[in-house]
Amino acid sequence: MRAYRRLVNTLVCCSLLLLICPEFAFAEITLRFGTVFTPTTSTYRMLVDACRRIEAETNGAVTIDIRPTGEFGKPTELMKMVDSGDLEIAYTVQGYSPTRFVASSVIELPLIRRTATGGTKALWDLYESGALDHDYEGLKVVGLWALPTYGIFTATRPMDSPRDLRGLRIRNPSKTVGRALAKLGIVPVALPLNSMAAGMKSNLIDGISYGWYSSTTTGGADGQPLMNQLTHLLDINFSGPVVMLAMKRTTFDALPAPVKTAFDAHLGKGISIAIAEERDQIEEGMKRKLAEDGVHKVKRFSPSQMRDIRDELEEVYADWAAGMSEQGIDGRRLLDAARKAIAANEKP
Repeated sequence: MRAYRRLVNTLVCCSLLLLICPEFAFAEITLRFGTVFTPTTSTYRMLVDACRRIEAETNGAVTIDIRPTGEFGKPTELMKMVDSGDLEIAYTVQGYSPTRFVASSVIELPLIRRTATGGTKALWDLYESGALDHDYEGLKVVGLWALPTYGIFTATRPMDSPRDLRGLRIRNPSKTVGRALAKLGIVPVALPLNSMAAGMKSNLIDGISYGWYSSTTTGGADGQPLMNQLTHLLDINFSGPVVMLAMKRTTFDALPAPVKTAFDAHLGKGISIAIAEERDQIEEGMKRKLAEDGVHKVKRFSPSQMRDIRDELEEVYADWAAGMSEQGIDGRRLLDAARKAIAANEKP
Protein backbone atom coordinates (compact mmCIF):
# COMPACT_ATOMS: atom_id res chain seq x y z
CA MET A 1 0.00 0.00 0.00
CA ARG A 2 2.83 2.38 0.88
CA ALA A 3 4.54 1.63 -2.43
CA TYR A 4 1.29 2.28 -4.28
CA ARG A 5 0.95 5.69 -2.60
CA ARG A 6 4.52 6.58 -3.59
CA LEU A 7 3.74 5.67 -7.20
CA VAL A 8 0.59 7.79 -7.18
CA ASN A 9 2.47 10.73 -5.66
CA THR A 10 5.21 10.41 -8.29
CA LEU A 11 2.69 10.38 -11.12
CA VAL A 12 0.91 13.42 -9.69
CA CYS A 13 4.19 15.32 -9.38
CA CYS A 14 5.16 14.44 -12.95
CA SER A 15 1.77 15.53 -14.23
CA LEU A 16 2.05 18.86 -12.42
CA LEU A 17 5.56 19.36 -13.81
CA LEU A 18 4.35 18.78 -17.36
CA LEU A 19 1.47 21.19 -16.85
CA ILE A 20 3.78 23.89 -15.49
CA CYS A 21 6.69 23.21 -17.89
CA PRO A 22 5.27 21.45 -20.95
CA GLU A 23 8.63 21.55 -22.72
CA PHE A 24 9.75 18.67 -20.48
CA ALA A 25 7.24 16.46 -22.31
CA PHE A 26 9.23 16.64 -25.53
CA ALA A 27 11.84 14.09 -26.43
CA GLU A 28 15.15 15.76 -27.22
CA ILE A 29 15.43 16.72 -30.88
CA THR A 30 18.71 17.16 -32.76
CA LEU A 31 18.74 19.47 -35.77
CA ARG A 32 21.74 19.31 -38.11
CA PHE A 33 22.74 22.77 -39.37
CA GLY A 34 25.21 22.99 -42.27
CA THR A 35 27.06 26.23 -43.06
CA VAL A 36 29.83 27.43 -45.36
CA PHE A 37 31.75 29.41 -42.72
CA THR A 38 34.99 28.82 -40.88
CA PRO A 39 34.64 28.86 -37.07
CA THR A 40 36.41 32.23 -36.77
CA THR A 41 34.05 34.23 -38.99
CA SER A 42 31.75 36.67 -37.24
CA THR A 43 28.63 35.38 -39.04
CA TYR A 44 29.34 31.85 -37.84
CA ARG A 45 29.84 33.05 -34.27
CA MET A 46 26.55 34.97 -34.40
CA LEU A 47 24.70 31.90 -35.65
CA VAL A 48 26.27 29.64 -33.01
CA ASP A 49 25.26 32.12 -30.30
CA ALA A 50 21.67 32.16 -31.59
CA CYS A 51 21.57 28.35 -31.59
CA ARG A 52 22.83 28.15 -28.01
CA ARG A 53 20.20 30.66 -26.86
CA ILE A 54 17.48 28.57 -28.51
CA GLU A 55 18.77 25.47 -26.70
CA ALA A 56 18.87 27.29 -23.36
CA GLU A 57 15.39 28.79 -23.68
CA THR A 58 13.86 25.40 -24.50
CA ASN A 59 15.61 23.65 -21.59
CA GLY A 60 17.43 21.25 -23.87
CA ALA A 61 14.31 20.14 -25.78
CA VAL A 62 16.34 20.78 -28.95
CA THR A 63 20.03 20.45 -29.76
CA ILE A 64 21.28 22.31 -32.82
CA ASP A 65 24.35 20.63 -34.29
CA ILE A 66 25.75 23.60 -36.22
CA ARG A 67 28.99 22.93 -38.05
CA PRO A 68 31.44 24.93 -40.20
CA THR A 69 32.10 24.51 -43.89
CA GLY A 70 32.62 21.05 -45.30
CA GLU A 71 31.54 19.06 -42.26
CA PHE A 72 28.10 18.15 -43.58
CA GLY A 73 28.65 18.62 -47.30
CA LYS A 74 29.90 20.94 -50.00
CA PRO A 75 28.37 24.46 -50.03
CA THR A 76 26.50 23.70 -53.26
CA GLU A 77 25.01 20.51 -51.77
CA LEU A 78 23.51 21.78 -48.50
CA MET A 79 20.14 22.92 -49.89
CA LYS A 80 19.68 19.59 -51.67
CA MET A 81 20.46 17.82 -48.38
CA VAL A 82 17.62 19.71 -46.70
CA ASP A 83 15.27 18.64 -49.50
CA SER A 84 16.32 15.00 -49.10
CA GLY A 85 16.10 15.03 -45.29
CA ASP A 86 19.84 14.49 -44.78
CA LEU A 87 20.06 17.91 -43.10
CA GLU A 88 17.52 19.98 -41.18
CA ILE A 89 18.92 23.50 -41.65
CA ALA A 90 21.17 24.82 -44.41
CA TYR A 91 22.94 28.06 -45.20
CA THR A 92 22.86 28.50 -48.96
CA VAL A 93 23.70 31.08 -51.58
CA GLN A 94 20.54 31.36 -53.63
CA GLY A 95 22.59 31.51 -56.82
CA TYR A 96 23.48 27.85 -56.25
CA SER A 97 19.83 27.11 -57.17
CA PRO A 98 19.28 29.62 -60.01
CA THR A 99 15.92 28.24 -61.14
CA ARG A 100 14.46 28.05 -57.64
CA PHE A 101 14.75 31.48 -56.01
CA VAL A 102 13.97 33.52 -59.08
CA ALA A 103 11.81 36.26 -57.55
CA SER A 104 14.35 37.01 -54.82
CA SER A 105 16.96 37.65 -57.51
CA VAL A 106 15.43 41.12 -57.88
CA ILE A 107 17.72 42.16 -55.00
CA GLU A 108 20.72 40.87 -56.98
CA LEU A 109 20.08 43.07 -60.02
CA PRO A 110 23.01 45.37 -60.85
CA LEU A 111 22.99 48.80 -59.21
CA ILE A 112 19.60 48.26 -57.55
CA ARG A 113 21.05 48.76 -54.05
CA ARG A 114 24.15 50.03 -52.29
CA THR A 115 24.21 48.14 -49.00
CA ALA A 116 23.62 44.72 -47.51
CA THR A 117 21.42 46.27 -44.83
CA GLY A 118 19.14 48.09 -47.24
CA GLY A 119 18.89 45.03 -49.45
CA THR A 120 18.12 42.78 -46.49
CA LYS A 121 15.39 45.02 -45.09
CA ALA A 122 13.88 45.30 -48.57
CA LEU A 123 14.00 41.51 -48.92
CA TRP A 124 12.06 41.06 -45.70
CA ASP A 125 9.53 43.71 -46.73
CA LEU A 126 8.94 41.83 -49.97
CA TYR A 127 8.90 38.44 -48.25
CA GLU A 128 6.43 39.52 -45.58
CA SER A 129 4.18 41.12 -48.20
CA GLY A 130 3.91 37.80 -50.05
CA ALA A 131 5.70 39.11 -53.15
CA LEU A 132 8.30 36.32 -52.93
CA ASP A 133 5.97 33.42 -52.11
CA HIS A 134 6.88 31.75 -55.42
CA ASP A 135 10.41 31.06 -54.11
CA TYR A 136 9.69 29.64 -50.68
CA GLU A 137 6.88 27.13 -51.14
CA GLY A 138 7.50 24.22 -48.77
CA LEU A 139 10.29 26.04 -46.92
CA LYS A 140 10.66 27.77 -43.57
CA VAL A 141 12.86 30.83 -43.98
CA VAL A 142 15.13 30.75 -40.92
CA GLY A 143 17.29 33.58 -42.24
CA LEU A 144 17.40 35.75 -45.35
CA TRP A 145 19.89 38.49 -46.13
CA ALA A 146 21.76 40.24 -48.92
CA LEU A 147 25.54 40.31 -48.98
CA PRO A 148 27.43 43.57 -49.58
CA THR A 149 27.57 44.70 -53.18
CA TYR A 150 30.59 43.88 -55.29
CA GLY A 151 33.13 46.18 -56.83
CA ILE A 152 34.96 45.60 -60.12
CA PHE A 153 38.66 44.94 -59.58
CA THR A 154 41.50 44.61 -62.10
CA ALA A 155 45.12 43.63 -61.89
CA THR A 156 46.70 46.24 -64.17
CA ARG A 157 44.09 48.18 -66.13
CA PRO A 158 42.78 51.44 -64.57
CA MET A 159 39.08 52.33 -64.72
CA ASP A 160 38.99 56.13 -64.69
CA SER A 161 35.77 56.40 -66.72
CA PRO A 162 33.01 54.08 -68.00
CA ARG A 163 34.83 54.02 -71.34
CA ASP A 164 37.71 52.17 -69.66
CA LEU A 165 35.39 49.24 -68.90
CA ARG A 166 35.17 48.34 -72.57
CA GLY A 167 37.05 45.22 -73.49
CA LEU A 168 37.85 44.23 -69.91
CA ARG A 169 37.62 40.48 -69.37
CA ILE A 170 35.88 40.11 -66.02
CA ARG A 171 34.89 36.92 -64.24
CA ASN A 172 31.10 36.63 -64.44
CA PRO A 173 29.38 35.74 -61.11
CA SER A 174 25.90 35.11 -62.58
CA LYS A 175 23.85 35.16 -65.79
CA THR A 176 22.09 38.48 -65.08
CA VAL A 177 25.29 40.18 -63.94
CA GLY A 178 27.05 38.87 -67.04
CA ARG A 179 24.35 40.42 -69.20
CA ALA A 180 24.86 43.76 -67.42
CA LEU A 181 28.63 43.58 -67.75
CA ALA A 182 28.27 42.97 -71.47
CA LYS A 183 26.00 46.02 -71.85
CA LEU A 184 28.85 48.11 -70.47
CA GLY A 185 31.30 46.71 -73.02
CA ILE A 186 32.89 44.25 -70.61
CA VAL A 187 33.62 40.71 -71.77
CA PRO A 188 32.08 38.42 -69.12
CA VAL A 189 34.03 35.21 -68.57
CA ALA A 190 32.40 32.18 -66.93
CA LEU A 191 34.88 30.94 -64.37
CA PRO A 192 34.45 29.00 -61.09
CA LEU A 193 35.10 30.94 -57.91
CA ASN A 194 38.16 28.85 -57.09
CA SER A 195 39.69 29.61 -60.52
CA MET A 196 39.75 33.41 -60.23
CA ALA A 197 43.35 33.59 -59.03
CA ALA A 198 44.64 31.21 -61.69
CA GLY A 199 42.61 33.04 -64.34
CA MET A 200 44.31 36.34 -63.53
CA LYS A 201 47.74 34.80 -63.21
CA SER A 202 47.42 33.15 -66.63
CA ASN A 203 45.97 36.36 -68.16
CA LEU A 204 42.70 34.60 -68.98
CA ILE A 205 40.86 37.45 -67.26
CA ASP A 206 41.76 41.04 -66.43
CA GLY A 207 39.87 41.09 -63.17
CA ILE A 208 36.82 40.13 -61.14
CA SER A 209 33.55 41.44 -59.76
CA TYR A 210 33.72 40.42 -56.12
CA GLY A 211 33.47 41.55 -52.51
CA TRP A 212 36.01 43.89 -50.94
CA TYR A 213 36.55 41.97 -47.71
CA SER A 214 36.17 38.59 -49.41
CA SER A 215 38.98 39.49 -51.80
CA THR A 216 41.31 39.82 -48.82
CA THR A 217 40.32 36.45 -47.29
CA THR A 218 39.96 34.34 -50.44
CA GLY A 219 43.12 32.55 -51.43
CA GLY A 220 44.99 33.86 -54.47
CA ALA A 221 48.07 32.92 -56.42
CA ASP A 222 51.26 31.74 -54.70
CA GLY A 223 49.54 31.34 -51.33
CA GLN A 224 48.71 35.04 -51.05
CA PRO A 225 45.27 36.66 -50.65
CA LEU A 226 43.41 37.31 -53.89
CA MET A 227 43.60 41.07 -53.27
CA ASN A 228 47.38 40.89 -53.68
CA GLN A 229 46.82 40.24 -57.40
CA LEU A 230 44.62 43.34 -57.78
CA THR A 231 45.52 47.03 -58.08
CA HIS A 232 42.63 49.05 -59.54
CA LEU A 233 39.42 48.88 -57.48
CA LEU A 234 36.18 50.40 -58.80
CA ASP A 235 33.71 51.18 -56.01
CA ILE A 236 30.53 50.77 -58.04
CA ASN A 237 28.16 48.72 -55.80
CA PHE A 238 27.46 46.60 -58.84
CA SER A 239 25.65 43.55 -57.49
CA GLY A 240 25.68 41.13 -54.58
CA PRO A 241 24.24 37.69 -53.79
CA VAL A 242 21.23 36.82 -51.64
CA VAL A 243 21.77 34.07 -49.05
CA MET A 244 19.42 32.25 -46.71
CA LEU A 245 18.97 29.76 -43.88
CA ALA A 246 16.35 27.23 -44.91
CA MET A 247 14.38 24.36 -43.38
CA LYS A 248 11.66 22.19 -44.82
CA ARG A 249 8.33 23.63 -43.69
CA THR A 250 7.17 20.19 -42.52
CA THR A 251 10.31 19.82 -40.36
CA PHE A 252 9.74 23.18 -38.72
CA ASP A 253 6.02 22.65 -38.22
CA ALA A 254 6.69 19.35 -36.42
CA LEU A 255 8.79 21.08 -33.76
CA PRO A 256 7.28 21.75 -30.31
CA ALA A 257 5.71 25.19 -29.97
CA PRO A 258 8.37 26.55 -27.56
CA VAL A 259 11.12 25.56 -30.00
CA LYS A 260 9.37 27.31 -32.90
CA THR A 261 8.90 30.40 -30.77
CA ALA A 262 12.59 30.41 -29.84
CA PHE A 263 13.59 30.00 -33.48
CA ASP A 264 11.55 33.02 -34.51
CA ALA A 265 12.95 35.05 -31.60
CA HIS A 266 16.64 34.36 -32.18
CA LEU A 267 16.90 33.68 -35.90
CA GLY A 268 14.71 34.98 -38.74
CA LYS A 269 14.48 38.66 -39.55
CA GLY A 270 16.35 39.96 -36.50
CA ILE A 271 19.57 38.06 -36.97
CA SER A 272 19.41 38.56 -40.76
CA ILE A 273 19.48 42.35 -40.37
CA ALA A 274 22.14 42.17 -37.65
CA ILE A 275 24.42 40.09 -39.90
CA ALA A 276 23.86 42.45 -42.84
CA GLU A 277 24.69 45.49 -40.70
CA GLU A 278 27.91 43.90 -39.49
CA ARG A 279 28.88 42.88 -43.03
CA ASP A 280 28.39 46.47 -44.21
CA GLN A 281 30.65 47.75 -41.43
CA ILE A 282 33.35 45.23 -42.29
CA GLU A 283 33.09 46.05 -46.01
CA GLU A 284 33.35 49.81 -45.49
CA GLY A 285 36.28 49.36 -43.15
CA MET A 286 38.11 47.31 -45.75
CA LYS A 287 37.42 49.90 -48.47
CA ARG A 288 39.04 52.59 -46.30
CA LYS A 289 42.00 50.38 -45.49
CA LEU A 290 42.66 49.55 -49.13
CA ALA A 291 42.27 53.17 -50.21
CA GLU A 292 44.94 54.18 -47.69
CA ASP A 293 47.45 51.35 -48.11
CA GLY A 294 49.48 53.06 -50.87
CA VAL A 295 49.20 50.02 -53.12
CA HIS A 296 45.63 49.95 -54.34
CA LYS A 297 43.88 52.67 -56.33
CA VAL A 298 40.20 53.09 -55.46
CA LYS A 299 37.99 54.86 -58.00
CA ARG A 300 34.36 56.00 -57.98
CA PHE A 301 32.49 57.28 -61.01
CA SER A 302 30.69 60.63 -60.83
CA PRO A 303 26.91 60.79 -60.24
CA SER A 304 26.34 61.73 -63.89
CA GLN A 305 28.46 58.81 -65.07
CA MET A 306 26.48 56.47 -62.82
CA ARG A 307 23.20 57.79 -64.23
CA ASP A 308 24.45 57.02 -67.73
CA ILE A 309 25.37 53.49 -66.66
CA ARG A 310 21.93 52.94 -65.11
CA ASP A 311 20.28 54.14 -68.29
CA GLU A 312 22.44 51.69 -70.23
CA LEU A 313 21.21 48.85 -68.02
CA GLU A 314 17.47 49.49 -68.45
CA GLU A 315 17.39 46.81 -71.13
CA VAL A 316 18.83 44.32 -68.62
CA TYR A 317 16.08 45.15 -66.12
CA ALA A 318 13.45 44.78 -68.85
CA ASP A 319 14.86 41.38 -69.85
CA TRP A 320 14.80 40.24 -66.23
CA ALA A 321 11.18 41.36 -65.82
CA ALA A 322 10.21 39.55 -69.03
CA GLY A 323 11.89 36.39 -67.73
CA MET A 324 9.84 36.60 -64.56
CA SER A 325 6.64 36.99 -66.55
CA GLU A 326 7.42 33.75 -68.38
CA GLN A 327 7.38 32.04 -64.97
CA GLY A 328 4.06 33.52 -63.92
CA ILE A 329 5.55 36.40 -61.90
CA ASP A 330 4.76 40.04 -62.63
CA GLY A 331 8.38 41.07 -63.03
CA ARG A 332 7.79 44.77 -63.61
CA ARG A 333 5.58 45.03 -60.55
CA LEU A 334 8.13 43.15 -58.45
CA LEU A 335 10.98 45.35 -59.68
CA ASP A 336 9.01 48.50 -58.84
CA ALA A 337 8.18 47.11 -55.38
CA ALA A 338 11.85 46.24 -54.77
CA ARG A 339 13.02 49.72 -55.77
CA LYS A 340 10.47 51.31 -53.43
CA ALA A 341 11.47 49.01 -50.58
CA ILE A 342 15.16 49.74 -51.09
CA ALA A 343 14.54 53.49 -51.27
CA ALA A 344 12.65 53.27 -47.97
CA ASN A 345 15.46 51.32 -46.28
CA GLU A 346 18.64 52.96 -47.61
CA LYS A 347 19.86 56.38 -46.66
CA PRO A 348 20.05 58.81 -49.63
